[in-house]
Amino acid sequence: FGPRGFQKSPIGDRPDHLRAMASCDVGVIASCVCFIASLFTAFQGVAYLILRLEGMHMMFEECGFFEEDCNAQWRGIFSFRPNVLFDVWTPLLLGVLGMSIHVMALRFCALFQSLLPATYIHYAFFMAITALFGNVGYIGQCGVIIAILSGVAVLFCILARLLGEGSVKLLQTKW
Repeated sequence: FGPRGFQKSPIGDRPDHLRAMASCDVGVIASCVCFIASLFTAFQGVAYLILRLEGMHMMFEECGFFEEDCNAQWRGIFSFRPNVLFDVWTPLLLGVLGMSIHVMALRFCALFQSLLPATYIHYAFFMAITALFGNVGYIGQCGVIIAILSGVAVLFCILARLLGEGSVKLLQTKW
């Protein structure tokens, strides 16, 4: 190191903060934007579930002991029917899956590992699916804004691949 925090280099002295900025490559930026978009998608999924649960009432006293469809409203959210499961839980599942790329503690099962993108082209497709199927149709304008952020993440992934990034750079998280 030279005087006042400059490092000697073949092309001259550069301040330390410029060296630090130069080490932040487009792959890391793409991963950060994708992680933030996935985090907002997960929050969007939680907000959507809260809005769906807001007007719901679970009946007990009004129901007979063996009365069918007494709490049918409940099954409109908590069901394994594919049309309900995918419609209601898509934003939350895509958000958690997207965050699990960088947060190992969110990889709940081996299936998660097989679904995670390995390259920035895969990541671009994953974020495009998130934008189209997990953001736009949920919670109004907020969902559209989060879809735009996911679209920006797609562009960063494509840019990272065009600039030579191969595999996805994982962010250093404590989890």
